[in-house]
Amino acid sequence: MPRTATGITGIAARAAATPPGQAALASVTLARLRLAIRRGDAVGGAIETARRARFLADRGENAHAHRLLRRAHGILSGRRAAAVVAVEDAILAMNTGTRTATGAIPPHALTDLLAQADAAWADGRDAAAEELLDMAMRMMFHPSLHFAAVTSALTADPAVFLAPLRASSLWAAATAPLASRRHGPARKEGPERVLFIALKNWNFVSGIVEDYRADARCEVRTLDLLGMPATPTRRRLLHARLRLARGADPVGAGLLTGEFDEAATALAWADTIFVEWGNAAAVWASLVAPVLAPRARLLIRVHSYEASTVMPQLVNWAAVDQLVTVAPAIREILRASLHLPDALKVVTIPNRAQLQRFALPKEPSAARTLALVGWAALVKDPAWALETLDLLRRNDPAWHLLLIGPGFPSHLSAEERIYADAVTARLAALGDAVTITGRTEVVPQYLRRAGVIISASRREGTHEGFIEGVASGALPVCRNWPDVARWGGPAALFPADWVVDTPQEAAARILALADDADYRRRQQEHILRTNDWSHVRAHYDALFLGGDAAR
Repeated sequence: MPRTATGITGIAARAAATPPGQAALASVTLARLRLAIRRGDAVGGAIETARRARFLADRGENAHAHRLLRRAHGILSGRRAAAVVAVEDAILAMNTGTRTATGAIPPHALTDLLAQADAAWADGRDAAAEELLDMAMRMMFHPSLHFAAVTSALTADPAVFLAPLRASSLWAAATAPLASRRHGPARKEGPERVLFIALKNWNFVSGIVEDYRADARCEVRTLDLLGMPATPTRRRLLHARLRLARGADPVGAGLLTGEFDEAATALAWADTIFVEWGNAAAVWASLVAPVLAPRARLLIRVHSYEASTVMPQLVNWAAVDQLVTVAPAIREILRASLHLPDALKVVTIPNRAQLQRFALPKEPSAARTLALVGWAALVKDPAWALETLDLLRRNDPAWHLLLIGPGFPSHLSAEERIYADAVTARLAALGDAVTITGRTEVVPQYLRRAGVIISASRREGTHEGFIEGVASGALPVCRNWPDVARWGGPAALFPADWVVDTPQEAAARILALADDADYRRRQQEHILRTNDWSHVRAHYDALFLGGDAAR
């Protein structure tokens, strides 16, 4: 089946902004599905139907998209191709929150879909195979399965979660190790040439870039893949992975635009390539570096969020020299969910954090003030902090909560909106017992008001706002982040006595230690000693200039 709508279907698609156009699109799509079945290509017809449903959903016509998919499912009843529209309908249900993540996925649909993807790949029908595998990836790594109120399906049990993919021959082709790196003799003259690569988000690495740009031992360049003619995306990278599996080169696979590509020039220049985030940038670099920078060392840094996305699965880890993680729990999740080469060095190093600027004198009101930094998200779970506040106020109504940062964004999933509305109502009921700063550039000044710093999150890599609060001299109270607790959680990152499991334990810790200035000072000294850039810098020197960076 064609990958894009043409002819009558194309006309109907363009008219789908109106009810008559939507009806025409549905009629023509279902007619083409019946024709495909008669021609023996039910899978191709189902794929085209799924595309048309996505077209409607992308324009906000979710009800029409659901109706089209269910009518198609009725036509395909009894055929394995029905799995295609069933999976697309499940994705739409998760997108709209009309069904829970666990209830949206039909039994056997994923395995049936992957079986058809494997058959298409074996028959040389690569476009269909790619479409089906992308559909499986969109379902399995849907955000509602990993970043909602329930524990991530991947972090709960990586082996069980990934089993359907790992049984697929097409998935094996899409994730197979490619040519290993062939390091020649290192370039000996001049400073170390360090190329930093990211895709749009430089938040946690921009300071590192500037520090090493000012270091005479290094020459630094940056490459933002957002400026490439074809910005890497999940679908483009999957296409490239499958083209490479068929023997294409990086240009033929669509990873580069030609011999004089700016990215190719930057890669060829580098001695060390440092990729920030385990996202599309990491996949892209792992596929092109072995060809264009065979002598360069490739380092990829993974934070928390990416570990439960599909991108680390698509990285060509055979091309990577070091995997850098920011927390022990993330390191262990990656080790459990990826087939990492034995030769790959895995190190854990804190983020760059200039913490001394937070060590300011406390205001008098800090004695009975809890603070939460960057609070307005389901994963940050401010409701947990509100429960702690309620318990403290039963003992002393002077306790106050300071929420540093903006409120909930306007664009939320259905599940996130329900949560945000519940938290907003609780905040309104608490009245003056809670202060919300809104967006601010002066977090160190606000933390002068905080005697206690809380991390209430369900999941974190490091929780920089919490670390900053400890550096300010506030009492650390860290929830045992439930999504990563089995992988070490915060107890593998901070002193064990900082970590509590319940609001009741949090309140008890606060009541016991909030007035112990000596204890707070010792915790402040600990975080400055372990996480301030003045100490962490040595680990990055080892990464870029040689030595042992492992902690």
